[in-house]
Amino acid sequence: MDLGQVFTDRVVANYMVSLLFEVSNDRILEPCFGGGAFLEACKEAGYKNVYGCEIDEKLYKEVVNEYPDYKLLNVDFLNYNPYEVFDGIIMNPPYIRQEKIDDLECLGISKKKLRRNSIYQGLPSTANLYMYFIIKAIDLLKDRGELVVIFPSSWMNARSGQSFKELLVSRTWIEREIYICGEIFEKDALVDVVILKLIKDSNPTEKKDVKPEYLELTDGKLKEVVGHSEEFVLNLSVPFSKYSSVRRGLTTGWNTMFINPQGVRLDAEECITKIISSPKAVHGYSTSSAETDNLLMIPQGQILTDELQEYITHFAKILSSEKKPKTLYEKSKASSEWYTLNEVDSNGIWFSYFVRNDMKFVMNTSNILARDNFYIIYPKIDKYLMFALLNNYFTYYQLETIGKKYGAGLLKLQRYDIEKLKFVDVESISEEDKEKLGSLAKKLVQFSEEKCIYDITSILSKYTKKKTDEILVAYQNIKKKRLEA
Repeated sequence: MDLGQVFTDRVVANYMVSLLFEVSNDRILEPCFGGGAFLEACKEAGYKNVYGCEIDEKLYKEVVNEYPDYKLLNVDFLNYNPYEVFDGIIMNPPYIRQEKIDDLECLGISKKKLRRNSIYQGLPSTANLYMYFIIKAIDLLKDRGELVVIFPSSWMNARSGQSFKELLVSRTWIEREIYICGEIFEKDALVDVVILKLIKDSNPTEKKDVKPEYLELTDGKLKEVVGHSEEFVLNLSVPFSKYSSVRRGLTTGWNTMFINPQGVRLDAEECITKIISSPKAVHGYSTSSAETDNLLMIPQGQILTDELQEYITHFAKILSSEKKPKTLYEKSKASSEWYTLNEVDSNGIWFSYFVRNDMKFVMNTSNILARDNFYIIYPKIDKYLMFALLNNYFTYYQLETIGKKYGAGLLKLQRYDIEKLKFVDVESISEEDKEKLGSLAKKLVQFSEEKCIYDITSILSKYTKKKTDEILVAYQNIKKKRLEA
């Protein structure tokens, strides 16, 4: 079972404990102590009155005997109700998306149960599990008590981010906001996070503007990041929403069943369509030569052949027995046609959900379906002009700064990251330059000549305050830093 455990590097744990006021007799709580990094850091800092919770019985048994003077419990923090409040709480909460919370129901944790608790009032239904942990921690602090917490730096970009922050500032004030990247965790995991130091205040009337700080963990040391990338201002004014909209490609819910169906002879060819599943299958900047998969897509009301009925019955038995994938299982209980899929309009410009080396937008020139490893961008302006606005170093640089960095140089882009892009005002571009941009875009689609990207950038640079080589070097530097992380 995935408990969202990502263990904090000892250097980071020591740094976080150092952010607490140094009062050794304070009541300190670690709500999910895992491998004990924060417990050890508290011990080294001289804290005597330390409490801890850990839901994982195996981890609890491995750690509890190392700290005989601490009051450690094998319990779920979200159901933990101590008699007294705490002076300080320090934690790295579990990283579990809101869609996966109900997978913990066997442990007594579900969204329905959590939302019955009044302390979570105001927390959006799309809140990830770490948000529940933070709100619970604030509830267990004394007035003016301190919470030091580390969690994903994309917190304000998520759909639930703004309402979550509003809830935080209604109960606390933010004293420190520290963005940190590098080898933060003991396993490969997200490497861009934020550390917040929150002071509980039942009536926080004074809203303080906190200047973000930036640190990087390299070679076992925390160093201040000099010349943080946000200081490189692009002066682009037009939001993505003016020129395009975006959505994810088709989600099957159960790729084993729907992608390249095997094991049963399928004679119903009208139920098989082509789909591109992976960015690796796309060569160049169009879908014309991409490798395709077969997708089982049965229209609603379709009369099933015996072979097709046998195939569906086979997977229905697996679904009924394992009760997962959960979304499809719930659908099967509500509809006899649970196996049907809704087609997604894939005619547009595609972009990969994950990026490692090459940043590129791809034109769907073959009228083929995209799986959910892609985003589909629907232009509101000329599609080739939009293609040029996307395939240039101004856009690539923005995506490098916006995306969430993972281990081994991987960059993850969410839909809301794409929607944060900004562009040159098309109305300010001369007709001659628009025609050049369109021609370069068509050339890129047809021949995949990457010099077109430089040429597109050169034209757009005329309408910004940045020179072509300036933005190119900035992009290459930030990309290099990600790949070397």
